[in-house]
Amino acid sequence: MTEVRANNLVFHVQRLSNSDPESGDALPTVLFLHGLVVDNLSSLYLTLATTTADLGAHTICYDQRGHGRSERPATGYTLDDSVTDLRALLEALDVRGPVHLVGNSYGGLLALAYAAKYAEQAAGLLLIESVVPSDGWGERIVETLSIARTGAYDDRLRHLNGRKWDNLTKQFLGLFHETSLLADMAAEQPFTPERFAAVRAPVHALYGSESDLLPDASLLQKHLPHFELTVLEGQSHMMLTQASGQVREQLRTWLS
Repeated sequence: MTEVRANNLVFHVQRLSNSDPESGDALPTVLFLHGLVVDNLSSLYLTLATTTADLGAHTICYDQRGHGRSERPATGYTLDDSVTDLRALLEALDVRGPVHLVGNSYGGLLALAYAAKYAEQAAGLLLIESVVPSDGWGERIVETLSIARTGAYDDRLRHLNGRKWDNLTKQFLGLFHETSLLADMAAEQPFTPERFAAVRAPVHALYGSESDLLPDASLLQKHLPHFELTVLEGQSHMMLTQASGQVREQLRTWLS
């Protein structure tokens, strides 16, 4: 485990690389971005990160603010705050040059926002069931999380048990009751056409045919000039855990 201080916070970071540092080859850097509240770096570390490391890429996973083992401040949970955290973290890690961003759910939206603000620093994006920044996206997240707070979300988490369940429960309740996350999400605005246009990196998006987010993917197709959509039949928003093998194959093709 590595603790890195960036943007006045301490972040938990994991780096993987199976490449030879003395080879002199210019290897790609792949950075993974997890989802919101009931997630942390482990979901991507265990399913996808070892794959990119095996392919020779410098691989980075981190817990976003308030998640996992990263610091949990009381405020600062807007999308722009997440972008600022990411930029500061890459600078603290001395990562030079464009990076490939892989984002799941909210992490996909974070990848889009980062690529819009720092176009020269984004080599390519792989979005897995990404939240789409359409009208009312922040309010929909708050609604989903509010349902989760009542326990209706348990069926999506039934594969967890023991210490991991306890840790995620503490994270969930802490973000709900001790931070501005819900208020910050509720105030979020949709992307403007200009913000979409600022994303110059190629974007490959994966959605499940049974996902509630799939209809909104048409907005990405409309506004992103270099966009490719792959729909995995029979899959839902939980494809990262329920169809990890298919997602890994898509990741290998995308990075290769």
